[in-house]
Amino acid sequence: MTEENKLAATLGWLTGEQHLAALQAEQTQEGGRFCGKTVLVTGAGSGIGFAICEALAREGAQIIANDLPTQNKLAVLKSTIEARGGTCTLKLGDVSDPQTAAKIFADIETLDVLVNNAGYLAEVPLSEMTDAQWDQMIKVHLYGSFYFARGAVGLMRRQGFGRIINIASDLGQIGCQNLAHYSAAKGGIIALTKSLARELGGQGILVNAVAPGGILTPLVGRLGDEYIENEAKLYPLNRLGLPSEIAAVVLFLASNAATFMTGQVVGVNGGGVMNG
Repeated sequence: MTEENKLAATLGWLTGEQHLAALQAEQTQEGGRFCGKTVLVTGAGSGIGFAICEALAREGAQIIANDLPTQNKLAVLKSTIEARGGTCTLKLGDVSDPQTAAKIFADIETLDVLVNNAGYLAEVPLSEMTDAQWDQMIKVHLYGSFYFARGAVGLMRRQGFGRIINIASDLGQIGCQNLAHYSAAKGGIIALTKSLARELGGQGILVNAVAPGGILTPLVGRLGDEYIENEAKLYPLNRLGLPSEIAAVVLFLASNAATFMTGQVVGVNGGGVMNG
C-alpha cells in the first residue's frame, strides 16, 4: 500500500485500492455496471430522458420512469426496455405537483440514482410574459427538482449512498433573450445542485448537474432544417448534440468513476460555453 493510501486508510477515507476495486467490480459486473441499482428518471418519455433510461437499462439498472400521462412514448420506452430483458416501471404525474413525488416515493423502498430531467421550453419576451408563464416554468424545473430530491434523500440517507443528477442547461449559465424564465429556472437548478452537494456530501450522496447545449431532440427536430443548421453554427463543433451524448455523461456521474465529483456542473455543449 502506498504512503498516501496508508494515510487515507488511517483517516477512514476511501483508498486508491478500494476505489480501483469498486471500479473494476462495477465494470465487470455480470448484467452491467448498474445491475441491481434502482434509478428514477423524471421527464422520461422523450428526448434526453428517454435516452438516459435506455442507456441505464442497457447497463442493468431497474428503471422507474416518470412523465406526464399525455406523454405517449412512455409505453414505447417500457416495451423497449422490457424487450431487452430489463425492468421499467411507469409512474405518471406532473413534477410541479408535490403530490406526484409524494406518491412515487411512498411506493419506493430503495433508490440509488435520481435524475431530475423533467422540463420544457417556451420562448416569451419579458414584456409579454405573464405571471402564470413565469410560475409554471419555475415550478416544473426548480420546484420539481426540489420535490424529487427531497423524496430521494430520505431513502439515500438510510443506505448511506446515492447519486442525484440534475439536468440543467447552458442557458442557466449564460442566459438567453426571450427565455428569462427558463434561464432563471435552470440557473436555480445549478444553485440547488451546489447547495445539496455541500449538505449531503458527508452522507455518501453525490449531487451533480449536467448542463446541455443545443441537443437534437424531437422537439428541436420539428423546428426544421434551417433552424437546426443556424443553431449548429453557434457551437465550435458545428453541430447539435445527441440525447445519447447527455446520457453517457449521466452514466459517468452515476458510476464509481465519479466518486470524487460533487457540486459540479458538467457542460455538454459542443464548446458553446467555455469557462476560464
